[in-house]
Amino acid sequence: MLNIRHIVGAVLLFCNGLIKIINESKDFYELEKGVYKLCQNACNQIFVYRC
Repeated sequence: MLNIRHIVGAVLLFCNGLIKIINESKDFYELEKGVYKLCQNACNQIFVYRC
């Protein structure tokens, strides 16, 4: 069963990573690539907790 802590942890991971990516990216391609990887990591974290 998925706990609220796992969801909050994934959301916080996404928010912190998003702020970092926005500050460090030089162009839209780099921003898009970073957001894609960040979404994959957050989804992966939720699915790992689920199983």
